[in-house]
Amino acid sequence: MIIQHTLMTCHKGVDLHAATAGRVMRRRLEGGEHLAGLARAEFHTFWQVEGEPEPASVERLLTVGRYFNPNKHHFAHFVLRGAGEPWGAVPARGGPLPGGWPGEVAATDLPAGGGDVLDRLLGGAPAGGAPAVDVCAFPLGETSAVLSGVLWRLALAPGAAAAAALAGRLVEARSAREGLLVNPHMQGWLASPARSHRA
Repeated sequence: MIIQHTLMTCHKGVDLHAATAGRVMRRRLEGGEHLAGLARAEFHTFWQVEGEPEPASVERLLTVGRYFNPNKHHFAHFVLRGAGEPWGAVPARGGPLPGGWPGEVAATDLPAGGGDVLDRLLGGAPAGGAPAVDVCAFPLGETSAVLSGVLWRLALAPGAAAAAALAGRLVEARSAREGLLVNPHMQGWLASPARSHRA
């Protein structure tokens, strides 16, 4: 069985990257008026074959200083058992995230409270049950033990038709009016199905 470990980090304050990208998407992209919110997290993930040593250590990732700064980030460590092949081995241009991703919470520095940890890490569930799509973008051809990338959560206006297709058009950069978050010549990406969140 393959186990996927994912360290996810988010800014404690305003994430200027997400705020700026959201503003550009709403003002400049076709369909951008349906974007209700955009959140971002950095992820660092690695795969382990059960019974074999871990190729990396989340504890080390948390202390090395390159991936996590406790003064500006919150973190969560997720473990997904039965994750399937590492992302470099699967079709990575808009394919689906593994079922159950990111997995169970192994550790977090978020204060105790109700609600989904990933939702809380990203600033809360989208308001009013708005449909949301999570997109993980990462470099193509990455061969190191730890794959680092960006998780984008696109919250779409309630009632937006074909939310998954709309999210795809907003994500994949194809022209000045189509897409912003993923460069398909340099990055792979996997996406969740559109789903409604209840706060």
